[in-house]
Amino acid sequence: MEDCDRLHPPGWWRQFKPPKHAKSNEGVLKSFYDALEAHYPSDTKLHCAIRFRPGYGDSVELSGIDKSAQGLSYWEQCKVKPFDPYRPHGIGKRQPMRYSTVDPSNRFSGDEWASIVNAVTKCPVLEELEIDEVEVYRYSVSTIIVDLLSRVSAVRVLGLRIWDSAVDSDAFVAEVAKSIRKMKTLEKLVLRGNHLKMDGYHEILLQHLFPSVSISSVSQTEDQSMLKELLWISASDNAEHFYEVFITLLRNSRLKTIELLNVRSGSDILWSHDSNLSFENLIFLFETLQGNKHLKKLDMEFLTNFRRPSEKDVTKEIVGKLLDLVGHDFYVEEIYFPSNLPHELRRVENKVRKNVADALKGMELINPESSRVFLCGLPYAGKTQLRTTFGKEHRLLKLLNRHRNIPRTCGIEVTSIDARVAKFSFWDFGGQVDYHFLHDLFIPSNCESGGSFVILCSLVVKEGKMIIFKDGRKKKATFKGSDVIEEELEYWLRFIVSNSKISEKFKPFISLVFTHLDFASKGDIANIKKSVEDIVELKLKLKFGNSIQISFGPGWSFIDARAKESVKPLLQGLADNAQKMSEDGPRVYRLCVEVEKILMEWNKDNPKRPLIKMYEFEQLCEKSLSIYRSKIGKHFQDICKAVALALHDSGNVIYFESLNFVVVRPNWFCHDIMGRILSLDAMSATLYKEKPMADENGFVKKEMLEQILDGSYDDGSIRKREREVEGILVDDLIQVMKEMNLCYEVAAQDRRYDGGLFIPATLRNKAELGMDEDKLIKWQVEPSCSDLLICYLGYRLECDDQEQTLLTQGFFPRVQIEFMKRFQSNANCVVKHNIISLRYDGKEVIVEYCGKSTPAHSYDHMDGYIDVLVKSSKSKADTLVFTKKHVLGLIIDVCYSANIGCPGVLLVESILNPKFVEKPSRMRDRKNQAIRVNDLIRNVKSNLMFGSELEPFNLDYDHEWPSPGGSNKAQDLLGDDEWRGLIMECSKELAVKVNKQHQDLEEVQAEVSFPLDDEQPEDPNSFDVNENDLKGFDLQTVFLYKVIKHGFNTVDERSRQISEKMDKISQQVEENNKLQKKLVLDISRNIEKVMDFSIHLQQCRVPRLVYFTAAGNVTRLITSVVPGLESVQVHLMCEHIERIHVVTEQKGCELLLSSDHFQSALPYVIWGVRAISLLVKIGGVAIGAGVGSLVEGAERDIIKGLASSIPQNKVPSNLDEGVVSRALLREDLKASIPVEKQNVAEQWLVDFLSGKSIPDLFDLHRIRYTCGSKRLAWVCGKHKRDGERDKTMEIVPA
Repeated sequence: MEDCDRLHPPGWWRQFKPPKHAKSNEGVLKSFYDALEAHYPSDTKLHCAIRFRPGYGDSVELSGIDKSAQGLSYWEQCKVKPFDPYRPHGIGKRQPMRYSTVDPSNRFSGDEWASIVNAVTKCPVLEELEIDEVEVYRYSVSTIIVDLLSRVSAVRVLGLRIWDSAVDSDAFVAEVAKSIRKMKTLEKLVLRGNHLKMDGYHEILLQHLFPSVSISSVSQTEDQSMLKELLWISASDNAEHFYEVFITLLRNSRLKTIELLNVRSGSDILWSHDSNLSFENLIFLFETLQGNKHLKKLDMEFLTNFRRPSEKDVTKEIVGKLLDLVGHDFYVEEIYFPSNLPHELRRVENKVRKNVADALKGMELINPESSRVFLCGLPYAGKTQLRTTFGKEHRLLKLLNRHRNIPRTCGIEVTSIDARVAKFSFWDFGGQVDYHFLHDLFIPSNCESGGSFVILCSLVVKEGKMIIFKDGRKKKATFKGSDVIEEELEYWLRFIVSNSKISEKFKPFISLVFTHLDFASKGDIANIKKSVEDIVELKLKLKFGNSIQISFGPGWSFIDARAKESVKPLLQGLADNAQKMSEDGPRVYRLCVEVEKILMEWNKDNPKRPLIKMYEFEQLCEKSLSIYRSKIGKHFQDICKAVALALHDSGNVIYFESLNFVVVRPNWFCHDIMGRILSLDAMSATLYKEKPMADENGFVKKEMLEQILDGSYDDGSIRKREREVEGILVDDLIQVMKEMNLCYEVAAQDRRYDGGLFIPATLRNKAELGMDEDKLIKWQVEPSCSDLLICYLGYRLECDDQEQTLLTQGFFPRVQIEFMKRFQSNANCVVKHNIISLRYDGKEVIVEYCGKSTPAHSYDHMDGYIDVLVKSSKSKADTLVFTKKHVLGLIIDVCYSANIGCPGVLLVESILNPKFVEKPSRMRDRKNQAIRVNDLIRNVKSNLMFGSELEPFNLDYDHEWPSPGGSNKAQDLLGDDEWRGLIMECSKELAVKVNKQHQDLEEVQAEVSFPLDDEQPEDPNSFDVNENDLKGFDLQTVFLYKVIKHGFNTVDERSRQISEKMDKISQQVEENNKLQKKLVLDISRNIEKVMDFSIHLQQCRVPRLVYFTAAGNVTRLITSVVPGLESVQVHLMCEHIERIHVVTEQKGCELLLSSDHFQSALPYVIWGVRAISLLVKIGGVAIGAGVGSLVEGAERDIIKGLASSIPQNKVPSNLDEGVVSRALLREDLKASIPVEKQNVAEQWLVDFLSGKSIPDLFDLHRIRYTCGSKRLAWVCGKHKRDGERDKTMEIVPA
């Protein structure tokens, strides 16, 4: 009340304040009733909160809903602060008015609640109802809630949080659900649970809210029909159970929006051993969503239960599977993945968002009727000649036959043929360097579009179009070496993979074709073919086989592109590929196929109309849409736009939603328009009105560009317009270029650039003219001596798969355009060839596209990557956020963009050596001065969790750079947030291990139990464990505990929570160590009972604990006799009364399996396996980092090796997944051994060891304890020496 009294908001409800010194609840509630019965302002809606807060008392709150105000709605606030009281729009003057009880009991009476319910249900403008912290054990509350929900008539949004449990709570929740089902106006439901028990209530509520979810025989008509949006805030640590309920909900409900939020506390997160969901769960979730026509939005951004994939290449496989599922039968329009998942999944989010505009969902799908073939290769490889030859047969290119010399292709040219074997459209990509950055914009980004590729490679060396002959004679051509051919093919294969949608189902078809073999002599042909075949079969197919389908055949891959008979087999092969794609590939919309046919005919009849207005396109579509008119209704224009977008994706047209026209011949745009621009080989040197056409920053005057595009400007350097066109506006062409990120238009009033258009292509031209050499990059503003707080950050983005993918030549120019769009208006952003320089808010950024060009050609940076260097006067935290979000994030967004990205590329982030950031250098100098973030984290974790005994758990891990890079602390490289996250992750792993160890120890304790004797402590609590004497820990874990416990006390709230949870871990560790020590003593003193020994083995005349290993391998445990095994090594264990153990330096003794007596020894194989398994489980070796380990050093290594040989223990290295106790052994190893066999085995052992020097072979000595039962035992040399020194044992001759 005091908070409310201090506020004086203008909200009308605030005038109904309860009396300051009310003496009764009735006096308080009178103001509440008056507010509900008041004359409301126009368009007023109310939010009412009813709270039953244990320990705080009952209250009701009332506020108006000002939808025009800035701030968070109730729905949005629940996602951000799920357990805070709702404060409309987050500002004081609109705080709700609270009416709290003044009764000493802090509760409203039953009659008072009845009055409240009556008043609320009669209010006609109540839109949001919040019922918070319901105490189920209060029977009257249950009745109140059910009564309220069954009577409200206008509520659209309902929030519900059930607080406590009772015997009949399930029945109450079911009644609540039934009441909600009857609410005819309810549209949104918020289920909030900050306690694990609440999720059980949620499950019951959802089952009754949507009966069809849990009962297959119930129709969806029985479900809550009006409810469209669900916000489920879960506190569950049982992710699998939560997931199952969620999947069922997705499969059967008719909700349009589902948003999920996991709010497990730090303790729950730490102890959630198996609670994380796998990516198989995520894939199944997408499979469930296929065909769901109701759900439109699924928000999992705050769901933290998913594990990141551990293997390097798993992410690509996951992305591919998800993209395959997001197809024609996927109707969800918005999906948001958990924020902790890899950024590669943004590609899936973008693909889903692109589905929003797809109004074709549900329309008829058919197999593709034609196939596109993309012809790729370097200049003069024979692409145009091949296209011409294909056209000869069908008389479609007769005009080209008049020319003896086929002209070079400018941009992209398209030829369509209707062959007897199939229908094709051949897309001829110009091989010149200038056109490469256009290619990836015109390749359909998905292989579902029915396209295949032909890579043509000339086998001869050319200079321009001239073949280079040996010794200058025109008799013997110079042929390319194998390395040159391989590199050329590899570039095009990487280019295609980078521009093809990641997919597990559909792989692009690529045919490799080689030309100009006719220049070889007959004697060389076979060798050349064999060399090429080896390159393809032994190298390329192995390297690219999991991403593409490479077609190569000696009978058709070597062609004379001029001869019709020579190319016929190739045409047949392409037809076979087309047939396979049609049968096995995804189907396409019939409507799009029909419109495509109409466009082909229209283009033939209207050769001068490559661009048409949208209304004209709609008229063309109407011819095909007439049969769908009854289904389409008012959505005709939406359908037409969807058709245009689909045809754009398949490469048949150019269309963007912001355009009011469609380019119906994309090849015209690329050939006639972009080809004309790119033909300005010396644009920066060409003068226009006595000034360079393009300035040093790549800006071109718009008026000059208009003259180039309309063909009125010609100085001889620009390719002339080849055909007349009609209805073309230059502004339309510029708009297309802008949408494709080919240029950026600067506002006319921007005096820094004097208007104009930024065209990155001009920067490349300038660089090739030697006007922008590889200069040493440097900071624009050098720091002064007073700039002590300057921080430097450096990052690298590169292709995760550098063998199969690359950043294409067109990628970085599009990144430059995006930087200009984002920063041009309020920052100093300058672009140069392969460089972006940015100054913004005290930060200076250099973004450089780096890489090496191929030795023979400079057509692309084969190993391109992007380095980001940042110098800032702001704090490191602020600089890091800016860099991650606005620099690296922008580049990643471009790469994963559905329209202008590289659909086959997954980017990975690396950290640059700060030394090379502070003093920038040439790209080649810092090439090896980077480490991938994931690799650094892996190194740090390895150092943290598996450090050496001399330097355990080294938090001061230094990363050593290649010379002359020096070293840097990992914490400085990762940043404080990433570092704290890493330590927290380690703490979670520690908690899981401690919990797992406790389960293992309890399992052993349940399996073995012994009566107390005079040498066994009665109370396990007698073992003391504290932070100063953590004997149960290994050194690394002691260090980890201390760091986490004491290192985060003053960092932030989240870190303090982790520190507090470490107290819980320490308590569990203490309990584990006490139990561990007790079990070790129990088993060591009762080993003959554990091993089923029938007697004390001849008064310990010989040692009893035997195990066998392979001869020459002390860590390979023999668990059974297998064929081919000739001998084994016999080992004996120390039988010390406090801890049995293996003897590390023991020689052992060989036993030949040919011996007639070996069968008598087989029970010892079983006993040995049991003994080792108990050592592993109780000794803590199964815990990867040694949590609670009593086994260390060389003994630990031996035990780990031996344990990996035990049957059913499938963990050969760090044994993290549990170990073998008798319960886990196979039947023949855990069954009791008959007494007669035991006696025979014991006698065998006595006979085997007779005459052998046990101390020399096994370092074991027969002793008697001098106190207690004074039992006999065989102990190792160390224990013997300690016992003699302490006088606790004496030597007894054998």
